[in-house]
Amino acid sequence: MKLMLLSGGAGKRLWPLSKNPRSKQFLKILRNRRNERESMVQRVWNQLISANLAGSTFVTTCETQVDMIRSQLGDSAPVIIEPERRDTFAAVALACTYLHSIAGTDANETVCFCPVDPYVEETFFGHIKQLDGIVADSGADIVLMGVTPSYPSEKYGYIVPEPADAHGSAAANRYRKVNRFVEKPKEADAKKLIEEHALWNCGVFAFKLGFMLTTLEKKGFPIEYEEMLDVYSSLPKNSFDHEVVEKAGHLIVSPYNGSWKDLGTWRTLTEELEPLTGKGVISENSENTHVINELDIPVAVMDVSNIIVAVSRHGILISDKKASSKIKELYNDIEHE
Repeated sequence: MKLMLLSGGAGKRLWPLSKNPRSKQFLKILRNRRNERESMVQRVWNQLISANLAGSTFVTTCETQVDMIRSQLGDSAPVIIEPERRDTFAAVALACTYLHSIAGTDANETVCFCPVDPYVEETFFGHIKQLDGIVADSGADIVLMGVTPSYPSEKYGYIVPEPADAHGSAAANRYRKVNRFVEKPKEADAKKLIEEHALWNCGVFAFKLGFMLTTLEKKGFPIEYEEMLDVYSSLPKNSFDHEVVEKAGHLIVSPYNGSWKDLGTWRTLTEELEPLTGKGVISENSENTHVINELDIPVAVMDVSNIIVAVSRHGILISDKKASSKIKELYNDIEHE
């Protein structure tokens, strides 16, 4: 099995620390077991090494992030460079043509795609290794990986499987046929989805390489890498979910019961951080408040709770934690200042 890490986003929701080319996955604000600072991508790469997956893993990314990836992971991580950002369908298409015509990967080999920055335990990648067998056993076009929800989140998309009795009992524990998808429901609807045994869509999917090559040919796109580079700008600027997954005939989801978190907003990221990072002080009466300061000037927060203060040379963010995800809506206006 080949594992492809998708790393192309600009990380606008973690402004002002995250800014292309230093996207959120490269911010060294987490702590490893030795209490050293590390980035999300470094954390994931070390987990892949522990799971014996690093040797068969590639990173797909845009040209502006290549230097950052190599500086943090070294030269051991093979990189597939996208000519421009065109969402995940184009990134997956380019990666598959690279495997086919440059790496010489057999059409029957399983290819698994995963975001570069999930915050997970090592069991997550142990489950990813099982997808190879599930692709073969189920005969599905695409196998998705779904996380058992720990609460009715409004931030994630949901995969709703068919009832367990639609398969034999042995297979039902490993995978189920997909019934439908629900994108970021309200909390009340999320509770109902959980009653249907719905799973969070964590962005992990696997298929045989030949499936994607056939899909590209049906869409009139080349399957040779150099030819794909030539027409890359004409590929649909669309997600792989919308362009392929939702149109596939035989979809399977494999439930993962471990912990998983998307650290894509200041609210979720600060759940994994100490209150103060960098130079500053937070008063005792400031509850659930975090300061992340990259500058060599002090930041003081007095008697203000439930906020995030992020300071970098690109700007200063002061936000209620519940509202911090809205920074993406203001990002373009900020960039024009």
